[in-house]
Amino acid sequence: MLHQALATALAAAALLPGGACAAAAYPVTDTEVKTIAAVPRPAYLDSYVDPVFGTRVTRITGEPGTPIPVVGGAWGEVARHHYSKDQAWNADGSLLILDRHRGKPNPIFLDGRTYRPLFTRRPPGEDRWHPTQADLRIFLRDNQIGTWNVRTGEVSVAHTFGGYSHLQFGPGEGNPSRDGARLAVLAQKGDNQVAFAYDLAQKHKYPDIGLDGVTVDWVSISALGKHLVINGVIDGGRDRTQVYDLEGRKAGPLWTKYGRPSHYDLTVDDAGDEVAVGVSKSKPDQGRLIKRRLRDGAVTVLTPGGWASHTSARNIRRPGWVYATYQTRSRNWPPFGDEIVAVRIDGSLRVERLAHMHTRGGDYFSEAHASPSPDGRKVIFASNWEAESRRPIAAYVVELPEQK
Repeated sequence: MLHQALATALAAAALLPGGACAAAAYPVTDTEVKTIAAVPRPAYLDSYVDPVFGTRVTRITGEPGTPIPVVGGAWGEVARHHYSKDQAWNADGSLLILDRHRGKPNPIFLDGRTYRPLFTRRPPGEDRWHPTQADLRIFLRDNQIGTWNVRTGEVSVAHTFGGYSHLQFGPGEGNPSRDGARLAVLAQKGDNQVAFAYDLAQKHKYPDIGLDGVTVDWVSISALGKHLVINGVIDGGRDRTQVYDLEGRKAGPLWTKYGRPSHYDLTVDDAGDEVAVGVSKSKPDQGRLIKRRLRDGAVTVLTPGGWASHTSARNIRRPGWVYATYQTRSRNWPPFGDEIVAVRIDGSLRVERLAHMHTRGGDYFSEAHASPSPDGRKVIFASNWEAESRRPIAAYVVELPEQK
């Protein structure tokens, strides 16, 4: 049931110009500039229907300082998920992790469908959900790779690497392959930083890739586990990418233009090619979402305009799409502003506009970092809900209606 204040505001929103309508029908696929409806910040676990896009939005974290049901402790001023391309839901959608809660406890595991807190449990290292096994997360720590069961706490070490230390899952932005079999590791080997691929299923380590002269932002395995992708300062240029095969041979040229793409995720397109999808920060496609093929760097433009902030392809069971966060509200970059947009990656420029986020930028924690569930039917995002102080920051979930 809608909160009364929300219902009143949404009824008024029907009078707004620019396409706002309380009876908006999902999906909205046009590219007209939309006015952001003045929707009051919903209470904890309250929902409303976005008057512009027709999707349901639910607030899933509470007011700062108030008790957290079941698990104890209190909600912090920042209570949210981690990042756009770090999957928040587990493989079957039954659990949702909030691992950027700046309060106690942290992390918090929620019911992935009702959003009610279930339990808290500390991970054994930097970790990610296993893409196919619902109760498992894959972790890296010190010189070990393993899995841990979030319900029981049981830890299973798959491999210990003698001579290596400081194993990292990216850091921060790496993911396993979509079957969970392979991952890329950033590590120290003596005084040298290296990256390598590891096959969890076969317990096989691939050769090291030396990173002398590279300031690494992150490394990751590709979606099908065929390539290792390294992003950072390479050959003196910022936000560049070099792709390797699993044996450490370069696959295609260095992507030399700054951020082309940037803030990207890795997925597979309709042709079966492994690709990177993210915002281009350089001409000739500046601001647009682009797809870049890993094997040769070929570029396809995916959106007609706008300036995308972050991209997520964690919707591994809704192939052919990615989900983009458009944080900017600048009139210089129409048509998408303060929006979450699903984008078809076939070059058709097809989009589905999902919700306004009501977030003011200002620091890293206030960035929305929209991230879909594996089936693409839900999207989590963070928002300070237009607050001048940019706090508090809560987590929200957009739910897509079933299409008739």
